[in-house]
Amino acid sequence: MKYPKPKANKRKVSWNISEKTLTILSFYSKFSNYSEDEVVDLFMENLLTDELFIDFINKQRYRKKLDSILQSCELVNVIGGNQDDETEEINSKT
Repeated sequence: MKYPKPKANKRKVSWNISEKTLTILSFYSKFSNYSEDEVVDLFMENLLTDELFIDFINKQRYRKKLDSILQSCELVNVIGGNQDDETEEINSKT
């Protein structure tokens, strides 16, 4: 049995995005039955598949907050098969 994880703390932000992006987001939200906020969250986690981005992260000096966020990302679980293994791999690159 999988237990539901608590929802992440959310902060209201004000972004300017193109009409095209807003339309795509709206339609995808309807299609997937996720809220627009949740769709953005899910897609942003996909940035963790970019190896150059991961290298950049690993070179950052102050990344305690980012490390805690990475541990809670479901995509890390999917990529590595085991969240702890992937987190160790990311941490070992530091």
